[in-house]
Amino acid sequence: MARSSSPLFFLAGFTQLYIGSALGDDTALALLGAILEVTGGSSVLVGLYMLIFVARHHKEFSESYNKIENSVMVKEATGELHRVDPKPASTKLINVVIPSILAFIAAWAWLAN
Repeated sequence: MARSSSPLFFLAGFTQLYIGSALGDDTALALLGAILEVTGGSSVLVGLYMLIFVARHHKEFSESYNKIENSVMVKEATGELHRVDPKPASTKLINVVIPSILAFIAAWAWLAN
């Protein structure tokens, strides 16, 4: 879970940083921009923490995490039951790749601003 939600935190954080830095010179907008930059920076830090923490403790999570919570029981022709994951691997990959690409674009736009 943390690995797939880490790019979402990066995406939200860099988007907030970009919007906060792009706001105008008006006093109210400058205050809103400062708030967005602080919350965006904290979102980026949370995403980085989640990514590093899960990578460091991956073995502990893989042993305790129930990997079959979304699985389905399928009966074969022989009568034996097997657990099958109903989600294809491409769906799992898309849930991580698309937010990662969008987070990279948001970070690039913020750095260019």
